[in-house]
Amino acid sequence: MRSRVECLVLALLVGSCSTTSHKAPTTDAPAGLTAQLNYAEFLLSGDASTCNDRLTRAQEQIGSVDANPKTRVMYPDGWAAVADLEYRVHLAWAECAGAAHREEHLRTAVSAARHAAELYRDMFDYHSMVVLQFDASVALHDLGEKSAAIASLETTLGMDREFGFADDARENYELLLAWRGEPAGDAQVAALMQDFPKRQVEMKFQWGPRDAQITLESRRACLLDRQVVSSRASASFDGQIRANDNGGWSVSYARRLTNYEPGVWPIMQGSPPMAFPPVLIPEAGFEVSASGEFNVVTEPKAFAEQLAARTEELIRTSAQSDEHARDIVELAVEKTPADLSPGLLEAVTAENYQFETAMWIGATLDQGVWYEVSAPLSLPGMPRAVTQNSIQFAFTRMVPCSAEAMTQPTCVEIIMRAAPEQEALNRLLADYNNHADVVRVDSYTASITTRLVTDPATLLPFAHEKKVYWSASVGKGISLLQSEHVLATTRYGGWSEVTTRRP
Repeated sequence: MRSRVECLVLALLVGSCSTTSHKAPTTDAPAGLTAQLNYAEFLLSGDASTCNDRLTRAQEQIGSVDANPKTRVMYPDGWAAVADLEYRVHLAWAECAGAAHREEHLRTAVSAARHAAELYRDMFDYHSMVVLQFDASVALHDLGEKSAAIASLETTLGMDREFGFADDARENYELLLAWRGEPAGDAQVAALMQDFPKRQVEMKFQWGPRDAQITLESRRACLLDRQVVSSRASASFDGQIRANDNGGWSVSYARRLTNYEPGVWPIMQGSPPMAFPPVLIPEAGFEVSASGEFNVVTEPKAFAEQLAARTEELIRTSAQSDEHARDIVELAVEKTPADLSPGLLEAVTAENYQFETAMWIGATLDQGVWYEVSAPLSLPGMPRAVTQNSIQFAFTRMVPCSAEAMTQPTCVEIIMRAAPEQEALNRLLADYNNHADVVRVDSYTASITTRLVTDPATLLPFAHEKKVYWSASVGKGISLLQSEHVLATTRYGGWSEVTTRRP
């Protein structure tokens, strides 16, 4: 077992679960799996006389990726790209395997396309979702199930309208008319497109006094010596927005530690035992100006001390009696004050507010247009490290602010995708490694996908969900792979809403 000192340095560096394996490091965990899928896609093309061999090998590649524990960590609910390729393979088999097996493969293709569409929805990749819904329609039509195919294509067109995919809708209306046996010329398509929505929103900061009840959850998965180890953190507490003496707004929270589970101590799923760092989901209070500019985090030192003390208590309460487990308990307790330091609380609070509210003040967004900015973000798994990230975002659709009440779609859904800029990341790692005494970071990659729902008239956040995966190769043959899904719900002043804070 690695020494406590070495483990502590590793834990402080990457803030994650770690492995004692001394095998060669895996530096391309996401890229290696993607390469397998690319090879499977390549095998789909070629001479018809070789289709049986090519498709068999393609399915082997897809099955290998689907069964890989790295896939289960990065995409715990399933990888849409795998289901997408399953659809394409079975579509190819329908032509290759002969008439006796054509229907069987087409029906499997329909199921795979529908499954891929749901997985793309879960990853907020809505255009790919709509494409696979369309593909299911075509496969149903190839089966001769005309009514089901038309109904499926009508569903596709409903998605086109919801997400503003006008170019796709034109082609899909033309096909729908043809399947119905109706004239499908330009004039007929133009008539159907006449009321196609074209949406634009203006974002305004207009907070007011609010009371809230907040429930938050973070689910993490880590690959430990080819075993998937999981952890769940949660909290529920009250929140308030009130006018302050400076003419701005104060956000405060109460009962933050009453129902708090930091997610430090997972079930002993493998050997050796390990601990995740505590999740920073109990909120730190802060103040903003009347125009929405972030001012200051309130009481960071006092709250950090309370949070660390409560976390240490929970760690010891959850500890198991095994000798190795006791070592990990002491390690977790020892590093908790650093994991929950006032500086980290301030940084996370400011970053949350920036991407939840401040970034959108005064913005005008057209639906379906992807914008790009560059901004500094803390690195997943390395919360003390900050580097420039390329951030793409789009206003994707209008949705009800309250999921439970199913009100009119008056809120805006924004999807953001962030990844470290490679040159900035290389400089950061080089600077760290030049000063590293114990553990080097040989490679690192990360991806963050965020879904935000906010009221454009007030910029009160009603939904914020984040999906993250990151991988790193560090010194002495240690490879790390981890994913996180953050989700929370909030009840504002008597009606139910949804919001999430990043840990």
